[in-house]
Amino acid sequence: MRESAGIAGAFDDLARLLRDNADRLAGEIITEIVEKVPTYAAVPRASLHRSLRQHIETASRSLTDGQVPEQVQDVSVAAERARAGIPIEHVLLAIRLSFQALREFVIRAATGLGVEPAIQLEGVRILWEVNDLVSREYAVAHRDEDLDMARTAETRRVEFVRRLLRDGLATPDMGLHAASFGLVATARYRAFRARPGTGESAAQLLQAILRWGTTHRLAPFGAVVEGEAVGILTGEGLPGEGPTVGVGPAVELTQIPESHRVAGQMIEVGLEFGRTGPQTLENLSLRVAVASEHGVGDHLVDRILGPLLAQGEFGQELVSSLDAFLAAGMNTAAAAKALVIHPNTVRYRINQAKHLSGRKLESAQDISEVWWALRRHEWKSRARRLRDSGG
Repeated sequence: MRESAGIAGAFDDLARLLRDNADRLAGEIITEIVEKVPTYAAVPRASLHRSLRQHIETASRSLTDGQVPEQVQDVSVAAERARAGIPIEHVLLAIRLSFQALREFVIRAATGLGVEPAIQLEGVRILWEVNDLVSREYAVAHRDEDLDMARTAETRRVEFVRRLLRDGLATPDMGLHAASFGLVATARYRAFRARPGTGESAAQLLQAILRWGTTHRLAPFGAVVEGEAVGILTGEGLPGEGPTVGVGPAVELTQIPESHRVAGQMIEVGLEFGRTGPQTLENLSLRVAVASEHGVGDHLVDRILGPLLAQGEFGQELVSSLDAFLAAGMNTAAAAKALVIHPNTVRYRINQAKHLSGRKLESAQDISEVWWALRRHEWKSRARRLRDSGG
């Protein structure tokens, strides 16, 4: 090309050369991309070739027009890469390698055609801008596809968890869905259920439970369903500390609805007693019955603690001391340490409590009934405070 041909003619010839060599350039660039971006090795070659032809067409059209288009006509490849699990960083690297090769080709071709250096620089500038445009629009398309996939995956997860906890593996498709989530139908799982506290969302609570379960290798799997964090865990035993969550017994997935029902009861009773951490039948024990057997519990409170509570403030001290005494395994010194009082004070209070209640604490029945009365009194007192505070 003669220098007098001008900028438009120079760009026309360069654009033509790009198109004429498109297949060869695409093949060379694909080889370099696969070598330098390992995740692209799994991408079908036809898909890579299609995207390279698009880049070359965009570059050649921009050179012909002498300016960069306002947008890329087709960014479906970016969504395709997102669905294939290729990170956006790798996609942008592949684009950079592609346009680097195109710029080098244009510089060689322009030199061979005798294009002035100033015109060459203008062509290179245009290709840099095309590189930026393609990178921006691919990044947006990749992000949008990622978000769509995340929303779809979350919707699928929520619906599966809802059906699993309600029906178990009642239908063949649920067994297939369970397998797709990595769950084993014959393995044993424990349902969990938790409610967000003040200033906490159900999603935040779920993430805390999932982190806790992962830390303790419980393979947690769950979702937010109807405002609660629910799901399943593996393992028979649980760590004593963690999020406040009700956990049901270990069962196979076919029986998980029953475990879910128990988990709901556990969180209910645990919250009623003001307890924190994982709440199970193992650690709540008879508190579950205390919270539900109203007639028995109220009768024991009246018969055993009624005479103590009738003593006013001193009666409250007697109840507290009796509770600490039983919690310490009826060890006076340990109870005194817990109450931060002298052992002799504990002995005096326990004797007064025995006298007023008529329970000598010498039989298993006496001890069990006193413990039940204390727990029922605790449950009723907390329920009254919550009611009075509007909580």
